[in-house]
Amino acid sequence: MALLAAASVALAAFVAPPLALLLLAGFAAYVLMRVDTLRIDFASLAGPAFAAIAVGASLGLASGIGVLFVWRMYCDTRWSVREAARLAEAAGRPVETSWQSLAHAWLTPFYGLTLVAYNAPHMIAGLPLDLPHVPILVPMIAGALAVGATFDWALQRAADWRLGDLATAPAAHLLAHHVIFLAAFGFGLDLSAGIFALMAWRLAHTALARQASFTAVP
Repeated sequence: MALLAAASVALAAFVAPPLALLLLAGFAAYVLMRVDTLRIDFASLAGPAFAAIAVGASLGLASGIGVLFVWRMYCDTRWSVREAARLAEAAGRPVETSWQSLAHAWLTPFYGLTLVAYNAPHMIAGLPLDLPHVPILVPMIAGALAVGATFDWALQRAADWRLGDLATAPAAHLLAHHVIFLAAFGFGLDLSAGIFALMAWRLAHTALARQASFTAVP
């Protein structure tokens, strides 16, 4: 359901960006209505905000937005990896919570980041975004590592399925993780639509989960 919501917002962003913003606002409002308490973590904002202001003042607005983009990708990846570890722990599969087992989940977003850097500069919702340019060899190596690690993970889950020992919740979450990051940033599509899709995926995932509190800044 969360992946479907992300795909819907991404499609809306291609056709009518204001509609995508309206859908995101609806998801956010739904999340706020479902929680008992709301906490804004200003301490988590301080570092990225200072870095973005410092870089933007010295290198320009596009570079400052690039800092925020990298920070958001890191935060969303960290959240997704932690969610996968939580689901694996709840399913009684602690072996799937180690950093070795979850390395593939970091490599797909890293590949997307290197591809964005290779194709920089970009425009996001009318704002410029720039990252340090990397040669084509960097995304090629990152992509090869991501494919290898993800293929190894898929083989292990296939073996678990054949043995009737597949933990479906963490496997489904990680599959959606790879799909959303590749579709958003790894295929070189519209970057604004990719960011909208990732925001919608996380908001919809949060909306579908019943929780007593919500931290606005991860």
